Amino acid sequence: MTRFKLLFSSLWAFLQPFVNVFLSDFGPVLAKSALAAVKITAANLAAEPGAVKRESAYALIVSDLKHQGVQIGAEVTTSMINAALEAAVQKVKSDDGR
Repeated sequence: MTRFKLLFSSLWAFLQPFVNVFLSDFGPVLAKSALAAVKITAANLAAEPGAVKRESAYALIVSDLKHQGVQIGAEVTTSMINAALEAAVQKVKSDDGR
């Protein structure tokens, strides 16, 4: 019943674009790339400000996706990368118990 409430709530209207990103054909590839980039960035740039870490993680994601043959802008958009990056940050934080 709770799932149905979520689907029909205003929260769902907010979350739907994020869910759609991860359900797309490129969702699993993007999610894996984002998680790896966030972990690498957290380990290597721990003392840097958040903006520096974000730019680094974003660049790592783009590089990895291009290496895998994914077309940035056509198949995966900037907003999709940003959503995956934010989700990966939250995942790493929750795994670390923060």
